[in-house]
Amino acid sequence: MYLDILKQNLKQSAEKMGILPHYKLYLDNDPKHNAHIYTLWALYHCPQVIRTPAQSPDLNTTENIWGHLNNGIHKFKISSKNELGEKLMSEWDKIEGNVCKSCEIHA
Repeated sequence: MYLDILKQNLKQSAEKMGILPHYKLYLDNDPKHNAHIYTLWALYHCPQVIRTPAQSPDLNTTENIWGHLNNGIHKFKISSKNELGEKLMSEWDKIEGNVCKSCEIHA
């Protein structure tokens, strides 16, 4: 499932945010990110892969983006799982490339 998410969304999201073709894929050493199939796919499909310590919000762009999304959805009174999904997608669509760049690790 994780590989399907990468295949279907990674490049499209990078393009939408204006960071294609020089985007970086950050992996946080979660066991599923270290599986051979993902490592091999990333090797052939990502311009750069950076590994960060697991669960380190100071060094993990993903955690910083989740924080940004979390702040964005707090303004809504969400009452269902479906509504949460809709609001997350709506807030995701509002994220601009400069937000990602401000969260970027310079490795």
